[in-house]
Amino acid sequence: MTPRLPHCLLGLLLFASATFAADIPDYPFVFVTGKADIDTPPDLAVCSFTIKDIEHDPGKANATVDARLKAVLAVLSENDVASSDIESSNLSKQILSNEYGDKEPAQIRGYDLTRSLQFKLRKLVSLAAIEDELIGAANVEQIHCQFDRTDRAAIEADLLVKALHSAKQQGDHLAEPLGRHVTAAVAVSETPFESIPAAFGLGDQSAVFVSVSAARMFKKSASADELLVPATIHMSVAVNVLFKMD
Repeated sequence: MTPRLPHCLLGLLLFASATFAADIPDYPFVFVTGKADIDTPPDLAVCSFTIKDIEHDPGKANATVDARLKAVLAVLSENDVASSDIESSNLSKQILSNEYGDKEPAQIRGYDLTRSLQFKLRKLVSLAAIEDELIGAANVEQIHCQFDRTDRAAIEADLLVKALHSAKQQGDHLAEPLGRHVTAAVAVSETPFESIPAAFGLGDQSAVFVSVSAARMFKKSASADELLVPATIHMSVAVNVLFKMD
């Protein structure tokens, strides 16, 4: 067996062996992982945040959360966020009492009311103004934005084709020094095979299909630079392919 190579494994196996965890093909093969990636400008942001207030009077806490919700919705409306792109959770209320084990009699110390919102922004030029309002607003916490592409499916489909071409090139590159070449792809997987490398005694490597979006968590002290939209987001695809060799 050859040493492990970056991103791929070579198997030139002519006969089954009892040392392997499963039967292996009775022909020479190459097992490789093809990859493709791209850095592309985002055109969509998915943001979430929580409105929260803690008061001894639950009515006062509820009024504070409702007032902040109305103010935030007005900000979103003024900055190109469609109402159909806004999702709001139900109001959550938690009773705060003295700690377990306290010698004092059990008593309610206050009420913690929260409501979570998520919105999609399709005009990223408006994001800085929205984030500036949210970061400076009272009772607004856990501001988080993730950037994406509206045409993600098409981009991933193109990356998948490129990843398969990459796998074919790697297979040919590995087989050529042995005086062989790859022919048909016997197995292809976007998601893991049943740990096919381990089953064939080639180590514990499994296929992955990964596409990553840039994400940020904002704090109250966020600077102006943190409010900028990233120039690009990274997207990648990896696929496992088992090629037969002649």
